[in-house]
Amino acid sequence: MINKTRKIQDITLVNLIDGEVTLRELDEIYRKMGFAFVGNKGKFTKIKKEIKH
Repeated sequence: MINKTRKIQDITLVNLIDGEVTLRELDEIYRKMGFAFVGNKGKFTKIKKEIKH
């Protein structure tokens, strides 16, 4: 488990694919940027941009 804190700007796609990103970091990215992360069977599959009306 990764315990170090990092800025969301330091997170890369490789970090996402390798599962090196915490749920807290994903939530922060969603709240600040509107990106939702889609997974299937415990694996990252794609990124979706939420459209706010």
